[in-house]
Amino acid sequence: MDGRESVGRRYAEHLTDNDLLVLTGGRADQVAALRREPTLVLDLLERPGVADSIIRAQADEPERFRYVSPFLVFAAAVHRVGATLVGRSYVADRAGPRSRVPVFDAPALAAFATDPVHRLFLAELLASYARVMSGTVWRRTDRGGWRRQRWNELDLPRLAGLLDVVTPLEQPGIWRRIGDGALFLAGMFPEHAERALGMVEVARLQRATGLRLAAAGGQVSEMLEELAGRAYERAGSGVPRAVVESPRTARRVITLVADRYLFPVTIDWMPAS
Repeated sequence: MDGRESVGRRYAEHLTDNDLLVLTGGRADQVAALRREPTLVLDLLERPGVADSIIRAQADEPERFRYVSPFLVFAAAVHRVGATLVGRSYVADRAGPRSRVPVFDAPALAAFATDPVHRLFLAELLASYARVMSGTVWRRTDRGGWRRQRWNELDLPRLAGLLDVVTPLEQPGIWRRIGDGALFLAGMFPEHAERALGMVEVARLQRATGLRLAAAGGQVSEMLEELAGRAYERAGSGVPRAVVESPRTARRVITLVADRYLFPVTIDWMPAS
């Protein structure tokens, strides 16, 4: 089984029959064909018209997104962003709140964003936060008693606190989610991350993970990128090597998805005088 076929099968595991019906433009007779040949799903998402029809709701379809899975929506967005990078010389990247600068490495970013494995990784990551998980665990205190400990997937210091609670076999899963959360916050909600991760929270995060983050005293987004890479190293298999080695590249694609589809940013580097 080649890489593209393996990725296609993973897509098929996420997609509902209604998702496939949307992909075929409502042709029910084609759904079974997509189930038999899931690589056809990748072919369809690479068509701009198909991907755009999934992402862009019409004024008379306010509830359309209720009938498709989050995975399909984010997969279409990732595919479209990757396609828009092909042939470009530069791409906008975040320099501050609603501020972007051109970075002249679009071919390298396009190569990353059009790789099927990377697209799958990003779509799964984004869709996984359609519903944020939280909960409570009990941990034994130094005095022998028990203390309730709350956690939330997007509260990274609290999430990292689970590393001392779970078994060694479960720790890779926590590290993976720490990496996912760091990339998601840096790419989708950087302003929120800057407010939520002050000096005290960053110190707690470093203490809970045991990591000395070189970027801890600088920009929160850079610290989160470093955290993602180091967390993924400890998560083991399941994360593409390119993401482990260059989490910033993955973060930049997520930022483009946010800028294009979730929180549109108007870029005008040559305003009229």
